[in-house]
Amino acid sequence: MFFPRLRNQAKWAFVFLIIVFAGGFIFLGVGSGGLDLGQLMRDAFGRGGSSGPSISSAQKKVAERPFNAPARKELAQAYENKGRTDEAISAWLEYGKLRPKDVVALRHLGDLELGQANTALQGAQLASLQQAQAAAGNQFQPSSGKLGQVFGNDPLTSAATTRASAAYQTAVTKYQTAASRAVSTYQQITKLQPKNQEALFALGQAADTLHQNTVAITAYKRLLSLDLDATTKAQIRARIKTLQTGGQG
Repeated sequence: MFFPRLRNQAKWAFVFLIIVFAGGFIFLGVGSGGLDLGQLMRDAFGRGGSSGPSISSAQKKVAERPFNAPARKELAQAYENKGRTDEAISAWLEYGKLRPKDVVALRHLGDLELGQANTALQGAQLASLQQAQAAAGNQFQPSSGKLGQVFGNDPLTSAATTRASAAYQTAVTKYQTAASRAVSTYQQITKLQPKNQEALFALGQAADTLHQNTVAITAYKRLLSLDLDATTKAQIRARIKTLQTGGQG
């Protein structure tokens, strides 16, 4: 992990760390149980998940006043409180069209999108494992002769492989979409507040974690132009060098 002095400056940066931490467990192949990312997110934002208006009530307000920003925000929060993250993100995006300069909302949206990307990544990794297991079944079947003709076209194995492949492609596409949206949201924040250290840090870390090295390097270089202490700048320069040489770390 990088740049602890910057990281400690904001709650929403902490939320990003929750997502990176969860992702790290996945890459290491441990921690499949016990880590409730949704609960960590709700705790970080101080939401218990049960307060606020109902979804039906919020939907009614939006239907009555579709261009009312507070109504859109209320609907987004209602979806989120019920754990319906995909719909919450869509609602926050609609709110953003009405309040494009609401940086607090954009930060929150970016965090949700990163969480969505992390969830999709988990799905892609699970689907990849299932795909490999399905394909492995074919390795133990005879490849020639009459037995090969009988077992070579096993409909159960073929169906399992097809399902796993489709699930993998769906998850990868969802991951790529969510990741791109998250980075785009953070870029929008930095356009509104080009000297906001926290925003640039979040953009750099988001792009870094999502392996969008060019975007990460640009954000980190912009951080170097700001008033940071020597230790933090040295860490940033080291990370830029790593990314430029194709490393992840």
